[in-house]
Amino acid sequence: MGIIEVDENSTLADIQGMIRKSPLIAVVAVASFMPRYEELVNEMENLAGDVSILKIDESDELEEAAIELGLKAIPSFQIYSKGVLTITSDEGSEVTASKIQGSLSKVESSCCPQLTSNGSSGCCPPNNISAVACCPNPDSLQPTDAADVLKLVSTSYANTVNKNGDGCCVSGDPNLNAYDIEELIKAGAKDANLGLGCGNPLTFSCLKAGETVVDLGSGAGIDCFLASQKVGVNGKVIGVDMTPDMLSTARANAKKRVVEDPTRHDNVQFRLGEIEHLPIADKSVDCVISNCVINLSPNKPQVFHEIYRILKDGGRIAISDVVNRPDIEIPDRLKTAEALAC
Repeated sequence: MGIIEVDENSTLADIQGMIRKSPLIAVVAVASFMPRYEELVNEMENLAGDVSILKIDESDELEEAAIELGLKAIPSFQIYSKGVLTITSDEGSEVTASKIQGSLSKVESSCCPQLTSNGSSGCCPPNNISAVACCPNPDSLQPTDAADVLKLVSTSYANTVNKNGDGCCVSGDPNLNAYDIEELIKAGAKDANLGLGCGNPLTFSCLKAGETVVDLGSGAGIDCFLASQKVGVNGKVIGVDMTPDMLSTARANAKKRVVEDPTRHDNVQFRLGEIEHLPIADKSVDCVISNCVINLSPNKPQVFHEIYRILKDGGRIAISDVVNRPDIEIPDRLKTAEALAC
C-alpha cells in the first residue's frame, strides 16, 4: 500500500489498468497551482491504502485522463474497489487527506470478511452498493432500494463500455442475438454491438418509413442504428439510456457511422434518462423497442405506464427481454440485479 506513481505520459488505459490491479485504491486529481497543494500531497503519503495521484498540470494526457474518469474538479477523488467505482467526491467540497482516508475505510469496512475455516463468509446485507463489488459471496448481498439497483446497473454497464474488468460478461457474436452481420454493417451498427441484448426486437417491430421510434436502454446504439435504416430519412429514432458513459459512446458511434457513409440516415439522437421517467413528449411515438433492459428496472409497472404515455393512439411495442415462466424456475444465481445487468 502507498502512493502509486503515475507517469506524465500515462494514458486513460494505463490508469484504468492500474485501477483494476488494486483491490482498493483512491485516485486523486490535483494541480500545483491549487491552494494547499504540497500539504495535501504530503499528507496522502501517510494514508492506509493505495493512492494514485494525477497531477493534471504535468501533461495533457493526465488532464484528459482525469476528465474521462470524471475527475473534473481540482482537487477531487474517486475510490475504486476491485476496479469498480464506489465513491466520488462531491463537486465543490473540500478535499482533504482525512476525507480520502475516511472514504477508503468506509468502502473497506463495507466488504464482507474473508472466508472462515468452516467455509462461511460471514457476509451480511450491505448498507451501500460498494459491498456488492467486493464481497466474495455477492448472491445474498443484492441491493433492494430502487436507487441502489439503478446505480448497480449503471455502474456495471459503464464498466462494460469502458472495458473495465468488472463489467458484464458479454458476447460480441451477432448471431447469438439474431442479428444479420450484413445488415449491421450496412447500418453502421457493427461497432455498437456490445453483446448486451437477448434478442433482436427489430425482427418483429414492423417499422415503417417516416415513423418515430424510441429505444429503452439504447446502450451503444445498435438497435437505434438498425431502426434508423428502416424508418428512413423522414423518420426519427430516439435512444434513452441512464448511463452517461454509454450515452457518450452511442453519440460517438452515431457521428462515426455517418462520416463513414454519408448515405446512412442521420436521424438518430440519444437522450440521458431513466426508462421509468422518459424524456419524451406525450403521444409522440409510433413504436417503442427495448432489448433486455426492462427486466433491470426496479419499477416495471412505471416503465409500462411511461410507454403508454408516449405512444400515439394505435402505437405498438416490440420488446425482447427475460421473462419468468411458471413452469421454469430461474436459477438463484440469475435472480440478482447484478446477474441480470450482465
